[in-house]
Amino acid sequence: MIPLELIREFEKQMRALRIGDTPLRRAQKLEKRLGIRRLYIKLEGENPSGTHKDRNALMIALDALTKGQDSIAAATCGNFGAAIAYVCGKLNMNCAIYVPSEFEAPRKAEIEAMGGRIVVVKGDYEAAIRQSAEDSLARNWYNGNPGGPSRDLGIYSYTFIAREIAQSLGRQPDWVSVPVGNGTVLCGIWQGFRAISMKPRVLGCSNNNAAVYGIVCRQKVPVPVPDLKVTEVNEPLSGNYLPDGQEGMDAILESNGSAAVVPDEDLVLASKIIMEEEGLDILPASAGAVWGIKQLESRNHTFVAIATGRGHLRRA
Repeated sequence: MIPLELIREFEKQMRALRIGDTPLRRAQKLEKRLGIRRLYIKLEGENPSGTHKDRNALMIALDALTKGQDSIAAATCGNFGAAIAYVCGKLNMNCAIYVPSEFEAPRKAEIEAMGGRIVVVKGDYEAAIRQSAEDSLARNWYNGNPGGPSRDLGIYSYTFIAREIAQSLGRQPDWVSVPVGNGTVLCGIWQGFRAISMKPRVLGCSNNNAAVYGIVCRQKVPVPVPDLKVTEVNEPLSGNYLPDGQEGMDAILESNGSAAVVPDEDLVLASKIIMEEEGLDILPASAGAVWGIKQLESRNHTFVAIATGRGHLRRA
């Protein structure tokens, strides 16, 4: 259970920091081009740091303060670190952002400019999570990692996306298409809809991602991607270690949804076409939520695609 006081403070600070309440835009030109009956795009890139992750960052920062901790540690490939640095700067807190050496993480300079401390960890994302969790325990920092002690808070912070969609549409969409990284945002959106007695089908879209690959292989658990390849394009999505991967898969299965593997070249193409048709600068990894709809047999429905990040950031 999330403490009511924390929820109230979260809602208050979202308004104060202009986090959330992001636009839901009808994409009529894309509807015609892709053969979709009705398509809306939820522009999460309109959050202050440019991605949906500001919601999670704010929730864990407020929880840290209630526990008497003024420092947060978390691993990231870029965007989560930028969100934490932004929120910590606004709330006069400190943060240590752990970046795996195998990732490019191009937002490092931006994170440092906002007051975050970068810690480069030799190895992959899992190694960065492990090191940040160990340092948090040793130094009494707040462990803000997905899948860590704050897991439920992170998932809850994304339930507001579902509420905002329902309020904007005035009804339940038939499908919600979501980029899948760790699985956290997909799980949160699904829980948000269920909390208001709505049950849209969920489409999870990714590339080189164990949860999406598991669905495509008709399994009920994440399936490691053979010869997984992390690229500059799919870096925000890819991984065989996913802190909330099972939760994300469970959401897709419970909704009677589906999953789509969208190759890098299609992610880039989708971002370009969304700009051409709608004038929206969407990160390629986020644009996959639109492009994945093409793989469904029937598109005669109302779809909402979650664009998790704006394009110039280069990361979802």
